[in-house]
Amino acid sequence: TWQAIFQTELNHNIGTGWQGAQGDREWTYGEYALGLAVCPTDADRVMLTDLGFVHGTTNGGATWHQLYVDPRDANPPDQPTPKGKNYRSIGLENTSAWWLLWTQRTNLFACYTDIRGVRSSQAGASWSFDYRGLTLNSSYHALQHPGSGRIYLAESSVHDLYQSRYLEDESMNGRGGILYSDDAGAQWNVLHDFNHPVIFLALDPNDPHRLYASVVHSVDGGIYVTSNLQDGTGSTWTRLAEPPRTERHPFNIQVLRDGTLVCTYSGRRVGDAFTASSGVYASTNGGFSWLDRSDPGMHYWTKDLLIDPHDPAQNTWYVSVFSGWGGVANALGGVYQTTDRGRSWTRITGGLLDRVESCTISPVDPDLMFVTTEGQGLWCSTNLHAVVPEFLPVPGYPFRNPLRVFYQPYDPTEIWVTSFGNGLRVGRET
Repeated sequence: TWQAIFQTELNHNIGTGWQGAQGDREWTYGEYALGLAVCPTDADRVMLTDLGFVHGTTNGGATWHQLYVDPRDANPPDQPTPKGKNYRSIGLENTSAWWLLWTQRTNLFACYTDIRGVRSSQAGASWSFDYRGLTLNSSYHALQHPGSGRIYLAESSVHDLYQSRYLEDESMNGRGGILYSDDAGAQWNVLHDFNHPVIFLALDPNDPHRLYASVVHSVDGGIYVTSNLQDGTGSTWTRLAEPPRTERHPFNIQVLRDGTLVCTYSGRRVGDAFTASSGVYASTNGGFSWLDRSDPGMHYWTKDLLIDPHDPAQNTWYVSVFSGWGGVANALGGVYQTTDRGRSWTRITGGLLDRVESCTISPVDPDLMFVTTEGQGLWCSTNLHAVVPEFLPVPGYPFRNPLRVFYQPYDPTEIWVTSFGNGLRVGRET
C-alpha cells in the first residue's frame, strides 16, 4: 500500500519558492518527479527533482521545503504561494538566460527561456515575475528607445533557438512578435505580431522611427524593418532582401553610424548535416542587397556579432562561431576578428576554443575581452590587440556554459554573466 507524502494541493506540506499552488508558476510547471535521492546515512533526508525545481525533506516526507531560492525567501506550507514576490536566487535556474537590460540604475529586465523573463527593481539583488502581457515561452532580446524610454522585447514560443537541438527548420517554426512596455517591464503589449519567433532587435541610430527585427521561420524568416515606429501598433513592416547563401535563420543585427547594416545568420541542419547557410553580411543600401563578408569558418554555425566599441570608424568586428559535428562544420569554432569590415578575418582564439557563444569588450579597457563558451566556461584576454592575443579561463567563474557578458551601464567595473542553466552571476573588475 502507498500514500502520497508530497502533497501539492494548496501546498499542504510544502514550503514553496515561486512554484506552488496559485504562485507565479503552478505545480504543473515542474510536472513530474525526475530524480529521488535518499541520504545513505539518514533515511529521513531526501531530495526530489522535477522539470524545474528541487525540494527536500529532513523528516521522512512529513514536510518538504524548496531548495532553489534563498531560504529566507521561502513561503510557508499550507498556504497559497504569492504572485509577484521578490526572490533571491541561488543560481539554480535550469534554463537559458539570454539578455540583460538596465532601464534605470536599479531597474533590470532579464530575458529567459521557459520562465519568459524576470524583472528587478533592486539592482538585481532580488527578482520577480511581477509583470503582465509576456506570455510565450521565451524572450530573447530587449532594448530601450533612447528618446521615448519605451522598451521593446523579442518574444518566441520556441525556446533555445540556434542551440544544438534547434537548428532544423521544423524545430524553429513557432509563434512570436515584438512587445513593448512603457513602465520598465511591468506591463507588456503587442507592438507587432509576426506569428513567428523574433530573436533580435536593432534601432537605427540615425532614425528614431526605424527598428529592425530578426524573424525566424523556414518560409517567412528574415530581417524586417519598420520606418514608422512612432505609430506603435499601426507600424508597418517590410522584409529586407535575403542575403546570399542564407536560408531564413537570421540572428544578430547591428546598424552602424554611417547607416551600414551588419548581421549574422546562424546554423541550419538538414538531417545529419549542416548547410552552408550561416555567416556575416553587410548592406550599404538599407538591406536592398547584401555583401557576404563571411570567413569560410563562419559558413555553418555563426553566433554573436560585436562591433568594437573603441573603434570610432566601426571597422573592427568580432564574430563568435560554434564548431559543428559530423562533417565539414567541424573544428571551426572560436572568435574571429576583422579590422576592414569583413574583407579579411583572423581567428584570434586559434583552435583553443571550440564553441563560442559571444564576446564582450570592456567599455573602459580596449584590451580586455570576455568570451563565453558552451562547455569550456568563461575566458578572457587582457592583451586583445597583441599580434597573438592570449586567452585564459576565468578561475572565479564556476559554470561551464555562460552565454553573454554585460557591463553595468552605470558602473563599468560591474560585470554580469548570463548562462545556460546557472542563472545570473555578477563580479567586479579589479
